[in-house]
Amino acid sequence: MSIPHLITFKPAGKFYFGTSQSFGESFFATSLMFPPQTTILGTLRASILEKKDKLNLETRLPSDINDSELKKLTGTSPMKGIDDLDDNFGKILKISPVFIVRQKRESECPEDFLLPVPADVFLNEDGKLNLVEFKPEENSKVLAGESEHFSYSAGKKMKDPVAAYLGGIQFWNEYKEYKSKKRLNTHKGYFTEKIIISDSQHGIARKDRKTREEESLFYTKNDYRMESNYAFGVIVHLSEENAIVDYDVFMGGERSLFKMKVERLPKSMPHLYTNHPVIIRFINYKDNGDYNGSLKVDFNGEKLVLVSPFVGNDAILQELKFALIGGMHSPRFLSSRIEKTDSFRAIPAGSVLFPAKQLSSIATYPAALKIGYNFAIKF
Repeated sequence: MSIPHLITFKPAGKFYFGTSQSFGESFFATSLMFPPQTTILGTLRASILEKKDKLNLETRLPSDINDSELKKLTGTSPMKGIDDLDDNFGKILKISPVFIVRQKRESECPEDFLLPVPADVFLNEDGKLNLVEFKPEENSKVLAGESEHFSYSAGKKMKDPVAAYLGGIQFWNEYKEYKSKKRLNTHKGYFTEKIIISDSQHGIARKDRKTREEESLFYTKNDYRMESNYAFGVIVHLSEENAIVDYDVFMGGERSLFKMKVERLPKSMPHLYTNHPVIIRFINYKDNGDYNGSLKVDFNGEKLVLVSPFVGNDAILQELKFALIGGMHSPRFLSSRIEKTDSFRAIPAGSVLFPAKQLSSIATYPAALKIGYNFAIKF
């Protein structure tokens, strides 16, 4: 039985989520804006154990690794890497991609759900949102072996920046209907810098937690704060009610403090859930997006928007007409001894892929899919 819950994580202060760049490797390190899906999983598993008094609060690991009940509670997957094939997480059946919840302190219900807008949305000279529309240029067909290639022109000025904006229910419904209505309204309070606020501090790095500071390893750390009416959120499908309860939790390698709140979704859900074109997909337990790499998918002129980071091999890129990818998502795992392990690369959320006629199945990782990676939607 799958029971969907909305679980939110409200920062108590500044927060930092690490990337492949460590403090000892550079003079400047910047946090990810959103917690990685792996961090969400680790936090939820620790919370399940804490509720049963089976968590060592200092190490955040099971008090007794030989406890026979652990497999039932948190599963058998060691999740030592993103390529882990074991996707058994015990009472955690599925985790959605991370989004942002807007909810005032005095409000009993969320007011909106926000996600980063796709990479084909930009700001015009008036500071309004617009959508880039790509059309093949005339006489641009080029043959390369057995493949045909075209040049595409964008209906925007080069100086118009990609929108650093978080879209709510209104945006995502307008984005879905843009081909017919040609309209994207702009909410002044939803610009990313107004919700996720940059902060910085100076420090001296250590080679590990036990060694003394080294004067030669000065660094500047760029972390973030969140505006008071917002929190990170996920839809989590649990096998039973009350498996996870409200806690103050530490997240990430820097042990940033968050207030975690757990709410079971009602059978008769409010308008905000049922009419949000992205969130409603997360609530359906059997919905894994329109393409996650596990199956071949046909396309008929649609584009594919990644609403979570996409991991896998490079095969997906070979079947695209083109793509809008603003960078590379590169989080880092933590081992059981709180030491940094290998990072992994992913195409970041918000990227827009333009397939030709189909995308083939690729090598995917069951555990990654189950915790929210590779969720893509056709538009």
